[in-house]
Amino acid sequence: MLGSSLRRGLIVALLGLPLALPAQAARSENSARTEGLERAQAAMVGVIAEAVEDAGSSATLGPLRVGSGVVIGDDGLVLTIGYLILEAERVDLLIDGERRVPARVVAYDQATGFGLVQALTPLKLTPAPIGRSSDATPDEPLMIASGLPDGGLSLARLVSQRAFSGYWEYHIDTALFTVPPRSDHSGAGLFNLDGELLGIGSLVVGEAMGPAAGRLPGNMFVPVDLLKPVIAEMRARGASRGSTRAGWA
Repeated sequence: MLGSSLRRGLIVALLGLPLALPAQAARSENSARTEGLERAQAAMVGVIAEAVEDAGSSATLGPLRVGSGVVIGDDGLVLTIGYLILEAERVDLLIDGERRVPARVVAYDQATGFGLVQALTPLKLTPAPIGRSSDATPDEPLMIASGLPDGGLSLARLVSQRAFSGYWEYHIDTALFTVPPRSDHSGAGLFNLDGELLGIGSLVVGEAMGPAAGRLPGNMFVPVDLLKPVIAEMRARGASRGSTRAGWA
């Protein structure tokens, strides 16, 4: 993983901010944004899950799943994409690209696609603030962050916010689509330039602006606005009530 000084320099470079600014107000704003993105990156962890023997999902996802997650709770609660932990027998969190911390599955919510895991030992990581995905605007510069050793931060552009349906009876009305695509998208965090979490990475897609716009590879993120109404249910029941409707039981 990048050292703190190198990571700070990368964030500044990605933001396109000069290192020396004449205006105090601009300097303060830029410093706050840089610190916010540093906190966002510091809240990212790797997620390594091993499926139970003969898991049905292993045919498509494999028995070993590797992706990312975002620390969102002081108690070591981590938000990730649900398919990483589907039918998981064991889950480890990867901290700073090298230290493994055992975790337990808290919830897999089929209605939203989110997954929750909780570290079994203290992480000592500051949770990422959760923003409002509905406030994101087209062409707004955003950041994608990974918790994997070769991940890090990259710039992204929001090109569409629209409905998405998957072949597995999965439907989101306000999915977020960004370009350019990242291959380490599973569980990656989508952040605004204030370091607020807006979405969790799910897929690589070929038509980020929709079928009518033609081919434009990008990523689909599940918006965090879907988490807020169901997180209490997920923690209490292991899923939201929406995940138990007919066809998903």
